[in-house]
Amino acid sequence: MTIAHGPGLPVLIFGAHLAALGVLRVLARHGIPAYVVDDTTNVIVHSRWYRPAQRKLTETADPEVLAAYLRDLDLPGAVLIACSDTWALAVSGLPEDVRDRFRASIAPRVAIEQFVDKDRFRELTDALHIPRPRSTLIRDAADLADMSDEDLANGFLKPTESQAHNRHFHTKGFFIESRDQAHALVEEASRHGVSFMLQEYIPGGPEKTVIIDGFVDRHGDIRALMARRRVRMDPPRLANTCCDVTIPLSELEACMSPLRTLLEATRYRGIFMVEFKFDERDGLYKIIELNARPFWLIGHVERAGVDLPLRSYLDAQGLEVPTLASYQVGRYGMYEFLDASAIRRALASRRRPRGPVLRPWLLGDKALFWWSDPMPAISGVRQAVGRRLSAAVQRRRRVPTRSAGTGGPSNHVVPAIPFHESRGENRPEARFPQV
Repeated sequence: MTIAHGPGLPVLIFGAHLAALGVLRVLARHGIPAYVVDDTTNVIVHSRWYRPAQRKLTETADPEVLAAYLRDLDLPGAVLIACSDTWALAVSGLPEDVRDRFRASIAPRVAIEQFVDKDRFRELTDALHIPRPRSTLIRDAADLADMSDEDLANGFLKPTESQAHNRHFHTKGFFIESRDQAHALVEEASRHGVSFMLQEYIPGGPEKTVIIDGFVDRHGDIRALMARRRVRMDPPRLANTCCDVTIPLSELEACMSPLRTLLEATRYRGIFMVEFKFDERDGLYKIIELNARPFWLIGHVERAGVDLPLRSYLDAQGLEVPTLASYQVGRYGMYEFLDASAIRRALASRRRPRGPVLRPWLLGDKALFWWSDPMPAISGVRQAVGRRLSAAVQRRRRVPTRSAGTGGPSNHVVPAIPFHESRGENRPEARFPQV
């Protein structure tokens, strides 16, 4: 679908990985000038459309730091699009004098804080009576003493702030094997300023998870809604979507009322992606999280007919935002590296990969590789190969040598395997590649 728009303002993109890359590419298709603020060497710098901002800035959640940066720019004005939780916190908290010059279609700062902090999100959904998995805040290791063995066995440790957790652990969370191991994880996380919730794990494969993407304009009107079903994820139980397929919104009618309640209660504005999982035990769709920003597969969503970056651009300038009429159902999207890992993992275990493989890979939308913009994917492959070679060299250096003439092993200490790796949910090779 083509949406008419005037010349308007340039865009400043805040982000460096897939979400920001997707936004840059979608805006480029409309001929909208966009500049990347982040001081980064991540995949976005290899795009043919990459242009650095007048000055670069390291990612920050502090609105005052961002405000000082923006005030010093020579630009008379721009539209801001935040593509990470951290940047969303900064942009949503900008003072009014800066907002007049640098405009953004984004929810209020208090709402962003509630979505970013998973414990505050728990409190919000509880207050609104929205079905969700049972969750309990773990402030320190002592709180684990109040957890029953059954709760520990049927739950997992979920970080209250995903971005900080992923910077250190490179995972979405940890399944629990023993109290001692849980204690060790909580204590290690605490040293790095990360806290956990013990969240109930809803059983069921990836196909039980559904995603609703959308856009709310400055008047509080929902201008776009689209539904996707997860096909694969990697690692297999705690991870982001690596392959999905678009489905009719009519299949998720049960999710619409809770979603509308949540958006209205937070005075939401802008792009969102909300995740639900169907719980066969009670027949309810339970909300997992809401991402108040662009996401990895935003380019795939645009290809299916839902142009969220352009709607954000129009709404920020006070221009008319069209209401979505329809989108393509049955269209696949993927993040290639993680989907390849999911398929490889299944084959190595002599299992058939979940969902179709050939159709998504041949006809689906890729998050990284675009024929019109191939260099980010080529760079990503180069980095991935380099990491694997480096890891192989390190493993080789750690292999115990044998004493000459004896055949016996040398004095070699084998490092303990963390419990979350022993279950295969978050083994090192399953962690998110930072390309």
